[in-house]
Amino acid sequence: MVPPAAFFPSLITYHLFPLHAPLTLYVVDAPFGRFSRLTSKWNLPGNAAWAGMELVAPVTLIATLCSASRPPLSPPARVLAGLYLTHYLHRAVVSPLLLSPKRSPLHVTIPLAAAVFNLINAYLLAIGLAFYAPTRLSWRFWLGVTGWAAGFVGNVYHDEILNDLRRPKGKRLVLADLPEDDDPKAGRYKIPRGGLFRYVSFPNYLCEWLEWTSFALAASPYPLIPVPSLEALHLKPGLAKTASSIIAGVWWPSALLAPPWMFVLAEITSMLPRAMSGHKWYQEKFGDKYPSSRTAVIPGIL
Repeated sequence: MVPPAAFFPSLITYHLFPLHAPLTLYVVDAPFGRFSRLTSKWNLPGNAAWAGMELVAPVTLIATLCSASRPPLSPPARVLAGLYLTHYLHRAVVSPLLLSPKRSPLHVTIPLAAAVFNLINAYLLAIGLAFYAPTRLSWRFWLGVTGWAAGFVGNVYHDEILNDLRRPKGKRLVLADLPEDDDPKAGRYKIPRGGLFRYVSFPNYLCEWLEWTSFALAASPYPLIPVPSLEALHLKPGLAKTASSIIAGVWWPSALLAPPWMFVLAEITSMLPRAMSGHKWYQEKFGDKYPSSRTAVIPGIL
């Protein structure tokens, strides 16, 4: 069996996503959280909007695996699908609806953009699991699963440290005691401490990169997958064929990053600019009180 005809045009298009990185690194910050400057009637409640945009990912993965004409999932693919759903069960339900304090409102453009990303990413990952996942449970596979688990736990742990900074004293989950306000002028913001915050400003991002890099190692030990010619795809007339013809007129690749590795690249290019901006924001907000030894997201390097 071969992947659905729309798979390769979608994957090629997905490869264009990281090109936004120079813009978000040097020109504009993603307008939510501490960088939100939008006050509008189009703002949505933060927790509900966050849950809605993240819920797109597991729903799309399940729907694609259930509806696509595909071979039976291999045992490794079943495990990997479970890991993906575990992450997004926490991200879409447990974190925003059960654990997180009240989040800042989100302008409708933010959850819409995130929902589109989750839709494309989950679709491609589902097809990748069906057609390109390993067929046996090797030691390399379990090493990747172990790395995923470490990254997932680290991501949740450091997110909850941040949430504890906004929780009432009797409802904290991680910190035994919160630091005193580092600067009364900083308002509701405090310097996060504990865990890998000792070394970087965004350990939750670092742990999420570990999580999905390990997932990719388990799912696709060889990062590249071959791409058939446009003619071999036998696309029916429509948007996919038109877009593919336009792309082929410029450049048609012989190989592409497998969906799990493309997910890693998309995550890093989306989160690194925010980590750099956020690290600078912390330094400007707290001045000399902010630990000078901390880097943005990679200890001692970046």
